[in-house]
Amino acid sequence: MLRSLLLTGTIFILSLGILLTILFQIDPLGEGKTLIYSALFLALFSGISSFITLLIFFGSEILSKHKLGSRHFLVALRRGILVGVFVTIAALLQLFRLWGIFEGLLLATFLVLIEYVILSAKVR
Repeated sequence: MLRSLLLTGTIFILSLGILLTILFQIDPLGEGKTLIYSALFLALFSGISSFITLLIFFGSEILSKHKLGSRHFLVALRRGILVGVFVTIAALLQLFRLWGIFEGLLLATFLVLIEYVILSAKVR
């Protein structure tokens, strides 16, 4: 359990450093534009996913007022990954100037339905 939390925190710090380096040190219009954008979106996804995972897990631990196990960490990880996918796809659509309210609602609905299918499969 502690290993998972430390790994998630390390991934967050590394991806935040990579994201800040890309934003402030590298020219996005220079050579290797595809590689820079790929690294940017990968760092964005891993940073958002790990941050939301830690936020959900520690938030639910504080609200429940007792220690939670690894099962709750996996739920927080799954939700963090879904939020990371949402933010990354939204940023990618914005890059191509395809982002709008309808697309955002459609993407959010799709990800909520994925969460619903995962939760309903565990009930049976």
